[in-house]
Amino acid sequence: MSDESTAFAARIRERYPEGLTGVFAVGGTRTTFVLEQTRNSNTPGRIQDFSAHGEYLITRYWQLIRNYFDLGGQNAIVTMFSFRGFYNRGAEYSELVTQEMLRLIDGGSIEFYRQNEIDPYFVGIDTLLHLPPDSLPYRVGRQLADFQASWPYQPGRCKVLWEMASIPLFSFWKAYRALSDEESAAFDAELAAQDNLEEVNRALYRRFSKTAFGTEVPMPHFYLGTNKSGDLKWRSPMPLALTSGDYMRMFYTPYPTLFITRETLQTILTDLAFKDRFYSDKTDYDGKYTRELIEAEYERVMQLSADPQTTLGLSRRVAQGQNGKA
Repeated sequence: MSDESTAFAARIRERYPEGLTGVFAVGGTRTTFVLEQTRNSNTPGRIQDFSAHGEYLITRYWQLIRNYFDLGGQNAIVTMFSFRGFYNRGAEYSELVTQEMLRLIDGGSIEFYRQNEIDPYFVGIDTLLHLPPDSLPYRVGRQLADFQASWPYQPGRCKVLWEMASIPLFSFWKAYRALSDEESAAFDAELAAQDNLEEVNRALYRRFSKTAFGTEVPMPHFYLGTNKSGDLKWRSPMPLALTSGDYMRMFYTPYPTLFITRETLQTILTDLAFKDRFYSDKTDYDGKYTRELIEAEYERVMQLSADPQTTLGLSRRVAQGQNGKA
């Protein structure tokens, strides 16, 4: 790691003494593979070997995570798979992706965790363990749970939390049901003693996030997703359910997540940590605008509002020879 990166990481750790925590909603993984690995074939969109697909992608995940931690990150919540993937892309896809989950605990991943002093956690796998014991998702969930139960966790290490198939309300219901009468009464008393809604919210987060994540994790500071298809989606159910998204800056790349370079990631963290937004914490914007600035801002807004295509979230159509523009 360069001296510049080391210095940047130190600034990030100073800025976030609780530990910078990011949510990485990795999207476009199939697109990533076909763009880099099959674009020169006669059937460039076909993935003939899902084992090769998995081997390739896990190294890209490692690269993204390593870059983030090298730049001062402490906790990474990485969304891998939605439970809807069991049903909306066919049985073949469901089986292939479920088997690929085990790459997170194979020899290569174990070596990655050890070399980089990372503690892995698996978020949302209570859904897998809810399924019939003879099903593939249950068997995979059991292996992930057993691995987590045997991992030698150490305080102070970076954490990667792999979120897969999570249904937050299911996890919260199980957490509530698991409370004893004494624990429930004590928590009720803790909440009743608060007259600040900010503190009530944080107390609820501390209680349920530790159960959902399997470890203590600060409220996430940012979310990084992709709108490669134009549409804006939230693909990380558990962090959203725990925080309502109120405390996170959101960033989107217009290309698949795993193409993010170290330079782009550093740019995002710089904007998050060290750049001031145009914002007023007072009743109004008195003193923020000059006559020239407000006139320029009005002209910018009117120009944008006159063009419907400036709306974020519109679907993107891929057209040959038009750089993806319709």
